Amino acid sequence: MVIDEKIKTALISEFFTNTGATYNSVVNLFTLGIDHQWKKKIVGHLTAPKRVLDLACGTGILSFMIAQKFPKSQVVAVDVSPGYLEVAWRNAYKKNIKNVSFVLNAAENFTSTERFDVVTASYLAKYAHLDRLIPNLAKMIVSGGTLLFHDFTYPKSKSLQRLFWVYFKIIQVIGGLIYPEWKSVLVKLPDLIRDTAWVSELTKILAKEGFDQIKVESLTLEGSALVSARKK
Repeated sequence: MVIDEKIKTALISEFFTNTGATYNSVVNLFTLGIDHQWKKKIVGHLTAPKRVLDLACGTGILSFMIAQKFPKSQVVAVDVSPGYLEVAWRNAYKKNIKNVSFVLNAAENFTSTERFDVVTASYLAKYAHLDRLIPNLAKMIVSGGTLLFHDFTYPKSKSLQRLFWVYFKIIQVIGGLIYPEWKSVLVKLPDLIRDTAWVSELTKILAKEGFDQIKVESLTLEGSALVSARKK
């Protein structure tokens, strides 16, 4: 199912306003700590990159993992939410991480005269306007450069689909009580995940825009996927 761009834009505004302060705690709690393992898998694909573009960086969790593992790399972290970038900037200061720079912009609108050998994104794909984003990125990634996109997916297995809905029913109740600012997100997120065919859409556009070695890795009971590709 293709979700209208206006709906996606509205959801981004709704989901990521006034939730930045508790994001790290929420994502860790409601993925049972698996988010960290997913991000470690992304970082594990990298080999001493010089310049990394981390899109939809949020509070900087992935950006900092890359920056700390590769201190000689320069990480450009882009996010559309001022509140999230404020949290990211404070965390960078606390961690004394100096090889990350932050840019306030929508992923689709970001441009750079300097090119990147790696582009990463965690939890962006289901919101992104991929038909605009990928052609733009293709101009900024060096030949032989790597693209890594990770996000939630709706399971294909009927039994795992049932588990998916039970899981979200539980966290909607718990989350609404502990983190009331996340109530709307937790209610609307599972429908968005179910209705977004980002993996198939992304792989088709990547092939069209000059990427090869396109691979899809299903993770954690079909609950998320990691798509990797190389720029020809």
